[in-house]
Amino acid sequence: MYTKRISEQESGLVTMKPVKPLNITYLISSWLSISIIFLIGEVVIRFGVFSSLVIVGAFILAFGVSFLLQKLMLSWAFRLEKSPILGKIISALRLLEIYVLHLYICGLIFETFFQMKVHISVISTTIIVMVLIMYLPRGEKLQLNIKDAKFIIISGLAIVLPTYIYLQKGLESLYHNLLYYQPQLLNHDSINLWLLFWAAFFIFFSKLLFRGEGLKYISTSVKKGISKLLMAVFIFCTFIMAFATMNIVAITQNLDVSHANELFILMIKKLSPSVAFNIFCFFLYFGTLVILIDALPSNITETKNNKVINVTFILILISALITMVVFDHFTLLFVYVFFGFLISILVTAATIIRIFHKCITRKSI
Repeated sequence: MYTKRISEQESGLVTMKPVKPLNITYLISSWLSISIIFLIGEVVIRFGVFSSLVIVGAFILAFGVSFLLQKLMLSWAFRLEKSPILGKIISALRLLEIYVLHLYICGLIFETFFQMKVHISVISTTIIVMVLIMYLPRGEKLQLNIKDAKFIIISGLAIVLPTYIYLQKGLESLYHNLLYYQPQLLNHDSINLWLLFWAAFFIFFSKLLFRGEGLKYISTSVKKGISKLLMAVFIFCTFIMAFATMNIVAITQNLDVSHANELFILMIKKLSPSVAFNIFCFFLYFGTLVILIDALPSNITETKNNKVINVTFILILISALITMVVFDHFTLLFVYVFFGFLISILVTAATIIRIFHKCITRKSI
């Protein structure tokens, strides 16, 4: 059993608190979501087949820079989540972002599979989530089980789906279709790719800095911790590349879509028998429910806090309303970028305020 040193500055005492060894699957799970499949697909459609490499490069750079900044600020107890006002606002925006993105995906699934209006799917999913919040058991074990389920579902999709799709469509025919029917996807403007790189870097960096998870993995051993972090980054980037290749295949299918984000689901429908497609839709929807539960504040999943539940219910209802409003007018990528830049601006402001406050505190001492 590992131990963690906790310094209490006021009393000058040092206590030892036992903690469990950290598993990188929980770190990867916090980065993963069903929305990645659809977001990376839309990025590939808009910016070409090399955009997935740009996203991977932006994430690696963002992770490295955010980790170094967190390490430098460790002596100042640098925790954005502890910010009294901005921290709560950013956490609320993160919850809204996750819920809007995944309620949006539920709307896509229901519209494609059941030909059901988005309002019905969003309202029904919102009710299901609220019921689960009220009746699911509380405790740390539930949190770990949810993260395990989330990791298994998304990693399973990342492993099984590319293999299945490429068995249906070989690499040679894929390249031929891209070269002769969609050459613009192979030769995209480099200026747009640079804009994509810096936008992705800014969003990734801010979110990684706000969560501050990386430092937990070097609390006992720096060498082992960094090895775990590098492995987590490698696995996450592999998932991104896997989902990107699936969506490249989807582009070559010449499907008629009314919505840019429908392409991936319709490709699976075209290439699969009805039974396989039904199973795929079930796992996709179940995965969104798992992610929606995982996004809940720890106050809810650990203890039954009525005040936190009421605030969370209000945020969920707001996210449902936003989803129904934006579904027919904006794509998932627009929603993600909008929330991403909003969160990034607030994280930057919180960082500057925290550093400025700590500098003043040190000078006064």
